[in-house]
Amino acid sequence: MTRKLIFLFSLVASAFAFAQSVEGNITDKENKPSPETEILITKENEKFSAITDENGTFKIPLKENGNYLLEIIKDGVKTYSEKISIKGNFKKNIQIKETPVAEQKIEGVTVTAKKKLFERKVDRLVFNVENSVASQGIDAIEALAKTPMVRATDDAISIAGKSNVAVMVNDRLLNLSGQELINYLKTLRSDDIARIEVITTPPAKYEAEGKSGLINIILKKNTNKGWNGSLQTSGTYYWGRPTVSTRSGASFNYQGNKLSLTANLSTGDNFWENKSYNYLSGKNGYTNYWNTNTNSTNNYRYKGGNVKAEYKINDKNLVGINYNYSYSNPIEKGESITKIFNDEGLLNVASNYENRNKRNTHNATAFYDIKLDTLGSKLSLSVNMMLNNSNARNFYNTITDETISTFANPISKYRIFSGQADLEKTFSKIKTESGVKYTRIKNDSKFNFFNIENNQFIINTDRTNTFFYNEENFAAYASTSFKINEKWDAKAGLRYEYTTLEGISMNDDNSAQIKYGKLFPTAYISYKPNENNTFSLNYSRRISRPYFGNLNPFKFYTSELEYSTGNPYLLPSFSDNFEFGYVLKNNFNVTLYYNYNKDNWDRIQVVEGNLKYNIVKNFYNENQMGVNISYNYNKLKWLESNVFVNGFYAKSKSYDPSAVAAPSGYGANLNIDNNFFLNKEKTLTLMLGFWGNIPNRSGNTYFYGNGSVYTGMKLNLMQKNLMINLYMNDVLNTNRSKGIEYYPAYDVEYFHKGITRNLYLSVTYKFGNNNVQGATKQVKFEESNRAGGGGGN
Repeated sequence: MTRKLIFLFSLVASAFAFAQSVEGNITDKENKPSPETEILITKENEKFSAITDENGTFKIPLKENGNYLLEIIKDGVKTYSEKISIKGNFKKNIQIKETPVAEQKIEGVTVTAKKKLFERKVDRLVFNVENSVASQGIDAIEALAKTPMVRATDDAISIAGKSNVAVMVNDRLLNLSGQELINYLKTLRSDDIARIEVITTPPAKYEAEGKSGLINIILKKNTNKGWNGSLQTSGTYYWGRPTVSTRSGASFNYQGNKLSLTANLSTGDNFWENKSYNYLSGKNGYTNYWNTNTNSTNNYRYKGGNVKAEYKINDKNLVGINYNYSYSNPIEKGESITKIFNDEGLLNVASNYENRNKRNTHNATAFYDIKLDTLGSKLSLSVNMMLNNSNARNFYNTITDETISTFANPISKYRIFSGQADLEKTFSKIKTESGVKYTRIKNDSKFNFFNIENNQFIINTDRTNTFFYNEENFAAYASTSFKINEKWDAKAGLRYEYTTLEGISMNDDNSAQIKYGKLFPTAYISYKPNENNTFSLNYSRRISRPYFGNLNPFKFYTSELEYSTGNPYLLPSFSDNFEFGYVLKNNFNVTLYYNYNKDNWDRIQVVEGNLKYNIVKNFYNENQMGVNISYNYNKLKWLESNVFVNGFYAKSKSYDPSAVAAPSGYGANLNIDNNFFLNKEKTLTLMLGFWGNIPNRSGNTYFYGNGSVYTGMKLNLMQKNLMINLYMNDVLNTNRSKGIEYYPAYDVEYFHKGITRNLYLSVTYKFGNNNVQGATKQVKFEESNRAGGGGGN
């Protein structure tokens, strides 16, 4: 341990122990100080840089004497270049006399005029990550957390005002969800990201599925040949807990003349602990209650890998494959104490469970891109496949006057296949997009249920069932975007989807067949009167199809007195989305939005005597209107702050007598992220932030307010090849989930509190040519997300 500390301190000390330096003053053509000007000094493959202060002064320590190239860069453009010879301390005052050209090339890197931090395009908001100092030297998850309208943690990614989100890389949807998605994004470095696009109303080109928006991560162009690799490791410590969560990963990128290759491996062991209660209390003259307190743990163990390869046949033809594999075997344990009071009197119930689930997931895609002309026209062909096998062993004990032991063995096999063709045709001022897609989904699930008597497993035929699900989806779309003039841009599209589905429950001889076809229009217009102001107006229609598990009508018993069930007659929900956006001076963004959601579904709780169950139903429509405000403050050299506020008004209306809509009202979310740079090189950063929300409501649920404070340190060494991050999450231990569900004869108050206060340490080391990204293309495969959902919404 002592040797490791000495090594770490020596690395830190070496960064400040240079005996040579270059210092001086930079002035503009009027001989006034030139602040925020970058000075770049290079020698062979080594680069040193600094930013001038408000007086135009700078100082750059160097490792050794020798010949160097000194360059001055203002607003991302080279304005001065000179070869210098260093012997000890060197002083140089420079006056910038001419306006720089639009584009220059420095040591093989093309530098253009400095991009704005925020940009409002006709159908999306763009966050230029490469222009944010605070977003450098971190992974993609941390970069997303600094993106306007986006909230990203190690558990989930969301967009304000959206129920879920899909993530793309270079315009291609990732075939990953849940923990697999988080693991992959942690292998991406923010230094390799050019920009992040937030698409809250996706165009017709993308699937109409989901109320969510899209996040598109655009990587920097890969113009360098060679290879690089990286190693990552991280751990999370929980106070007073017997275990920690760990994660390790490795990545490799190769870029040749024709072949590009990327590979990632990751493995981890996450630990969760949760305390919760569910209190059901009668009202309107009813005195019954059903109160449950639960303690549970989850040890989520996983491993996975990803391989992407692209081969450039010639300048017009590109082929590639993408394969993802993930394996997880979590162990879930829990104990509950329940008090039931009704007309039959008081019943005390204790129950416990231990679940072990093995899940193997294979995702494979292949694509072929053909460039049709020099204007950017392109034909893309792709095929996708997902195989998901799950086998669980779940033990339950229910204890009243006697102990009843049961065993459940749910087995699921998902098979998803799709093929599509996309055509992009570019004319002088008009760009068109069109395409077709076919998807087939097949899910075979078997639920084996046993009573355990005298250590013998006896099949319970009444609770054993097999469920078959088949779905086909046919889609076609067309859209066009065009520039009306220098200030106005417009885009419009139309997508049609036709779906047939069939669900068959063998045990109760129950089946459902549904067919429907729907149109999904999109429209966008933007107006940019000058460089400081941009306005936009968007509309889109979306669909949310049920997760497969929510369609299975079989009863999944968690004790002798409780079970959950799906609904084979569950219908998709639809939403109409309107947005008006405004960006001021490229760092202040305001978005007004209105959503109308029809036939929303959620899980509701039902009590019948000494039996309680939850079932998913379409039962409410909802109107929501609100405003998103985001601002980036970077006026001070030692501080960069991101502030995001989302305020909204929601009104739900239930059309099912079994659930009562929550009272309409206001809600709001707030996120403040501060980065304090502790040295001039900005390699040592203190982070301090807060997120929170006031009470809000949706459907039949009222959600209490919540909030959390986080802080940490970020250290970049060895020219950002070694990155060390140390975070403390939920410093005040306030993060929890609490709410009330409303029903005609009773209300249900629920509470969940996990081990959210923890200390997180991550170390990443990258070696090789840092400018190589490897294979970066992704292939759309939206349907894979539906296989992993288990919640009601």
